[in-house]
Amino acid sequence: MEVRFGNIVFSSKFDSGNLAHVEKVNKHIPSLLNDGTQLGGAASPGNIPDYEFNIWTRHDCAGTEHENGNRSWFYFSVQGAVPGRLLKFNVMNMNNQRKLYSQGMAPLVRTLTGKNKWERIRDRPVIEIVRSQFILSFTHRLLDIRGATTFFSFCFPFSYTECQEMLRCLDDRHRDAARLGPASSPDEVYYRRELLCRSLDGNRVDLLTVTNCSGMMDEREPRLPQLFPDVDTLRPHRFENKRVFFLSSRVHPGETPSSFVFNGFLDFILKKDDPRAHALRNMFVFKLIPMLNPDGVVRGHYRTDSRGVNLNRQYINPSPELHPSIYGAKALLLYHHSHNRTTPKNAQARTPTKASDEHEVPALTALEVSLNQRNAAKDATPPQPEVTTGTAHNGWTAKNNDSSLSNSEIATAAVLPGRPPRPAKVAPPTSLEAKKEKQESIPHKDGGVAYYVDLHGHASKRGCFMYGNNLPTESQQVENMLYPRLIALNSPHFDFQGCNFSEKNMYARDKRDGQSKEGSGRVAIHKAIGILHSYTLECNYNTGKTLNAIPPACHDNGRATPPLIPTFPLKYTPEIFEQVGRSVAISALDMAECNPWPRLVLSEHSCLGNLRAWVLKQLRNTKVPSAQQGTHPPNKGNQHPGKASPPKTFINGLSGPTPEGSFARVRCNSQSSSSLTPSPKTPNTPSFAFGCPPPHAKNQTGSAGGSRGGRGGGRKSAGPTKGLGCADFHAGSSAAWSKPALPPRPSRNGRGNRNSGHRAATATPKESGPEHILASVKFTKCELQPHVAVRNKKAGASDGTAPRLVKSRQKGLIQGAEDERSKQQTSKSHKRTTSRSHVVK
Repeated sequence: MEVRFGNIVFSSKFDSGNLAHVEKVNKHIPSLLNDGTQLGGAASPGNIPDYEFNIWTRHDCAGTEHENGNRSWFYFSVQGAVPGRLLKFNVMNMNNQRKLYSQGMAPLVRTLTGKNKWERIRDRPVIEIVRSQFILSFTHRLLDIRGATTFFSFCFPFSYTECQEMLRCLDDRHRDAARLGPASSPDEVYYRRELLCRSLDGNRVDLLTVTNCSGMMDEREPRLPQLFPDVDTLRPHRFENKRVFFLSSRVHPGETPSSFVFNGFLDFILKKDDPRAHALRNMFVFKLIPMLNPDGVVRGHYRTDSRGVNLNRQYINPSPELHPSIYGAKALLLYHHSHNRTTPKNAQARTPTKASDEHEVPALTALEVSLNQRNAAKDATPPQPEVTTGTAHNGWTAKNNDSSLSNSEIATAAVLPGRPPRPAKVAPPTSLEAKKEKQESIPHKDGGVAYYVDLHGHASKRGCFMYGNNLPTESQQVENMLYPRLIALNSPHFDFQGCNFSEKNMYARDKRDGQSKEGSGRVAIHKAIGILHSYTLECNYNTGKTLNAIPPACHDNGRATPPLIPTFPLKYTPEIFEQVGRSVAISALDMAECNPWPRLVLSEHSCLGNLRAWVLKQLRNTKVPSAQQGTHPPNKGNQHPGKASPPKTFINGLSGPTPEGSFARVRCNSQSSSSLTPSPKTPNTPSFAFGCPPPHAKNQTGSAGGSRGGRGGGRKSAGPTKGLGCADFHAGSSAAWSKPALPPRPSRNGRGNRNSGHRAATATPKESGPEHILASVKFTKCELQPHVAVRNKKAGASDGTAPRLVKSRQKGLIQGAEDERSKQQTSKSHKRTTSRSHVVK
């Protein structure tokens, strides 16, 4: 779109541009638009704008039968205005983003030539609702540069063109990676870029493969059905005993923060001088898709593709014709789930040789059927005449006359050298449900996909956080929650408290189109392959709620230790988004306890076992409120009144900020190093509201005391006893948590200890299962209760009577004395009876 008002030209005719209509507001001097030289370049006095325009954004798929109501994204340029003038824009038809702009969100501006960097406009925008329509108004004073073009955007843009240019630079930087083979140095960075598929508009959907040469095999990955159309490009090598870390972004084109998180992740895993990046490449094969919806990005859409489809609801049964990028992403995940399984070395027989490949053909046949059997007849690429029927049924086609194919690829095509082709084996038709059951038969620990993370942006909820799945067992859910908790330990901007793992969030329906989240990548991939670590990472466009105090790293000589962070959340920038992406990668090392520069050691948890026990405790705290909803009021964090809680919830809702002391601190040793992190106002760790009791809850005796040494219980709380090592938290080491039952405290004035029976009952830990982790926590919760002294009222009280507690204590003392006297009498009578019996004998 391009429109002219005198010398001023509005345009959105560029990649990701979005502008539908512009109107000039005729309430200023008209000559300013026609003759910019009248005022000699001086700005008009005050804040009265020199130019004012009403603008309208373009709907997704505007002017087509697929037009929908998504119209938040805008991106346009202004050229020809007098330098130094004040512009005002009224965006007349945006989606209601009142929550986002009420939190300080502001549009972005960039001037070429001039300030090439994107910045937020200085003056805070004004929002209003007029006849149920959200209107955004903002002003900007142009730079004093003639001939400059000023761009305005909803958020930091990252276009399809910019993405392709970035990938071309990476291709040039890693040009020698194409010649790497199994004989190469294991430390060499292995980088491959290939065309996964074409979008409906013909744009590239790229797939990046990043790892190192350790474990490289001669065999290459096969061409999956209806994918990898560029036959001149070889597929990457396969790798032995390496699981896949899958990362994707921009399935919603207007959520540009996801691209910057992706870029930070990619830049980090490609570093050659960072031992953490080397450890990651040695552990994983990274499969990365930078743009799942390039058509929507190019067209300037906010949420849908060129047909108005929300691609993040199509993962259950994607079509290669209608949803090619989603089909390709799921096909990759299903393939690597089966073929990147980690098996013992003595049981590895997966590498096909030229002499035999009997075991490879059925696996590929099952893969093709499970991916898209109903579309097999519609495959637009017919098999070559020299390829047997069994080869075509394997899900990919090969040209025997193509010299670029390796011997392993030809062997996989079922055309063996020196051996006649085998007869075609037609597999019986198998339903998708049956294939799904076969995929689920692979244990999640043995599956070839270790992590699946889909990157998004978020407009209403502040901060960077994750949506996870609600898993059936307690141990699985702990592992599911542990990874986001480690990200919060490595990034000051990741809000673990804002994460949601509820079952309700797995099946909630969108307010826009009514589609269920069951079709999202996070849920559908988890159900398809049973992966535990399946997440949606959300980043707010504007800012966060809190900041984490990040502990320093060990053994890094200051390279990884972050500088001091402010005590208040910052406005998000591409650099902050990239830092979150780096933390997503680094936390995978902490999960495997192989981070060469760990922060966990100097945190309050000290080791992964302690952190796992902490997560388990928070997880169990959520079960009490959900099980006692009829007797106790629910935790009123961010839950809306009147909404029913999910049927089964491990982490149900995300309540508001809670003081750090409301959760137990679990330490490996008594000399914690968490105090090394300077943060005068920020808590040491993010508070995840799991439905714990409030920090100033009354105890049984009526006092507001908390843990020992604290006043009011606001800063410290009961937790496991000190001096426990990391091995105490390992599975099967429940004996390390076994504590002998302490004897009850001696009674005072004949009064028994009311907590003695409870302590004796809870001191014995469980013998098996996850109960051993928190056995000591339950014990010390009672052990560390402070003794509460009952005090009388001050002398001179108006009523002249003692409090009720004093009266009850006096009664207890009297009753205790009487009980003691009766016991003594019983003992004396027993002695007399015994002595008499001896005399008789």
